[in-house]
Amino acid sequence: MTNCLQYHEDLPLSRLIYHTAHAMKIVAEKLLKPYDLTIEQLYPLKILATEPGLNQRQIGEQCSKTPSNLTRILDRLEKKELIERRRDPHDRRTTQIFLTSRGKTLLTEVTGILDGFSERIIEGISMADRQITKSSLDTIVRNIKALEFKNQPS
Repeated sequence: MTNCLQYHEDLPLSRLIYHTAHAMKIVAEKLLKPYDLTIEQLYPLKILATEPGLNQRQIGEQCSKTPSNLTRILDRLEKKELIERRRDPHDRRTTQIFLTSRGKTLLTEVTGILDGFSERIIEGISMADRQITKSSLDTIVRNIKALEFKNQPS
């Protein structure tokens, strides 16, 4: 991990963002490992905490996962008894997904740990600089979305 954290003055901003995100993911995965959880598994749990009862398609749209990848992730979460699937009472063809009490408890615990990590990595950055960074990252995301739209076949 040391290589991705080395700062190079001539490093393009996009590479610096990539290296930073990669380093953050490595540390977050290490923090989640004792809980037998991955970042990919955490996303659906967080979504379901705020929007219980979503179906698989809705969760996939929010975490940008293909249906096959999300099925694999949800199967693992169900095996760990962190989520449960229930038939939609209004549409028997659809399955709603909910956190179990075990899933809620685990999510609360790991969220606290990751929130602490998030706070530690921005220590020493002024509120003004944080706002500038957030604004710049929002602009980059909008630019990426615009590129994705332009590159789609007609």
